[in-house]
Formats: sequence, structure tokens, C-alpha cells
Amino acid sequence: MIEDSDYHPKGRPWTGRSVLVALLAFFAVMLGVNFYMARVAIKTFSGLDVTGPYDAGIAYNKEIDAAKAQNALGWTVDLTRIQDGPAIEVTATIKDKAGQPVSGLDASLHFFYPATRALDQDTIASAVAEGVYTGAAQLRRGHWDVQVDLKRNGERLFRSRNPLDIE
Repeated sequence: MIEDSDYHPKGRPWTGRSVLVALLAFFAVMLGVNFYMARVAIKTFSGLDVTGPYDAGIAYNKEIDAAKAQNALGWTVDLTRIQDGPAIEVTATIKDKAGQPVSGLDASLHFFYPATRALDQDTIASAVAEGVYTGAAQLRRGHWDVQVDLKRNGERLFRSRNPLDIE
């Protein structure tokens, strides 16, 4: 025997149609928010890392030719560093194919912070001995890249990019 209950449901019962409408409404809101967030993200940062991507693409063949000329020189660059807190001194020792120091160069150091270009720093490296150039910078902790540019009479002869960890 079934006993009478005081329970009486209120409102409309859930049907297949109401479940479908609820699911469609949920996904419509989710997709709308995703599209909005993607649009705002693209509007605030286009993803371009180079200021003139077209010009950089055109100049790429020149970079390939410069790399071939650099390899033909057979130079080696050894980097050493001395760290004193946030100050870091980088010394580059340049030798030719025969292992002789290369002098008479204009050397510069460019410190790249991969997360943002706002922290990048350039410094001129001074000749301290034959084939030995040194420069210093104040860098925050983290992973950096240091690029050594060697020029003679304004013409770039050698470029080397190396990782640098600051503790």
C-alpha cells in the first residue's frame, strides 16, 4: 500500500527540451566570453615581436650571407663573467683560426631578457688586452641572453649570442 505524501513539486518539471535549452545557453555564454577575451588579448598584444616584420624578412638573406662570412673567419669567442650582486661584468676573448688574439675591433654587448624587451640593455665593451674586451651591466635575476657584436670600420664581422643566468 502506498501512503499519501505531503510533497507537491513546485515549478515546471525538467523535460528534454528544457535541458537542451539550458545546455545551449551555457555553451553560448562560454563561447561568447572566450571570443571576447581572445579579441581583447589580440587587441592589446598582436604577437609581433619585431617592429618591422616585413623589413626583417627582406633583410634575412643579408643575415645568411653575414653568417657565412663569419664562419669563414673561423673566430672563436669565449665569454667569462664576474657577478657582484646585480652588477655583472662580461669578458669576451676573441681568437682567430690560428688561436691568435684578434685586436682592433669595436665590441658591444647586448643583454636580452626573453620575457620583455623593456629590460634589454646595450653596453660598449672596452679592450682590456689584445683580443680581450669587457663590458658591464646591472641585470636583474633570471635567464638572459648576451649578444656580442664585433665590428671593424663600422662593418659587422662577428655576432655571437649566448645564454647567461643571473643568480
